[in-house]
Amino acid sequence: MDSNDVASEERLNYFNYFTEVEDEFVRRRGKHLLMSPIDWALVESWKDAGIPLTVVIRGISRAFDAFEARPKQFRKINSILYCEQAVEETYAEHQLARVGGEAAEETEGQQDVETSSKRHKPQVSSFTGEALLDFIGRVQTQLADASSWLTEHDAAGDDAMPATSTGEAVSAIERASNRLAEIKDSVASVAAINAEAIELDLCAIDNMLFEHLKLAYGPETMELLRAEAQAQLKGYRSKMDKAMYELTLDNFVGKRLRNMCRVPRLSLFYM
Repeated sequence: MDSNDVASEERLNYFNYFTEVEDEFVRRRGKHLLMSPIDWALVESWKDAGIPLTVVIRGISRAFDAFEARPKQFRKINSILYCEQAVEETYAEHQLARVGGEAAEETEGQQDVETSSKRHKPQVSSFTGEALLDFIGRVQTQLADASSWLTEHDAAGDDAMPATSTGEAVSAIERASNRLAEIKDSVASVAAINAEAIELDLCAIDNMLFEHLKLAYGPETMELLRAEAQAQLKGYRSKMDKAMYELTLDNFVGKRLRNMCRVPRLSLFYM
């Protein structure tokens, strides 16, 4: 990737990542298909691993090009997991190319350093305060509903995977809601919204909530969810990088656990 590609990638809004990957996959497939939880977990793994969107799109294109070069087949690519190996190979090439690029950049002088510094400064957000306040309010309502649901199902004892410590889960949800209230107050008091900073705050709350939900449901439930993820990834494990495989498993478990508890994902991507 040349310097223009890098600059373009950095300008790309973070929140387009999932949408652009899904759109490219559907476009190349030629027919709409709802992405599965495992597909979303894999895309999230790519994002978490820092794989640039342009690299992911290029890898998906390579996977479809190779598939379409085969003799005519009746089947279609039905999962983005099919593209996983091509994306990883493309990313490896990208990293090798970057090694030479970074060495060259060091000789460009102070002007390039200053330009790079400017690129990394927080950008003025396109998100409005009203939209953010509405989103946070909706999330707080969802958290309150989840807390009530957990308490009711714990008392009834009719949950297929009951929490071993509902109090732990409810307490964590309350903490998350209180921290969201602080973000809400800060958004209401500023003229310009820094979406990147808010996203970092939301991710910190989301991670806290997830860790406490894992404690609330206990290791046995976590193992059951992990086994479920392993079963769905069974046909792809040998083709996946070990670190990416583990990250995808973790993301799948997180998605399943949040769904079980009816807890929303705390990220501006879900606005």
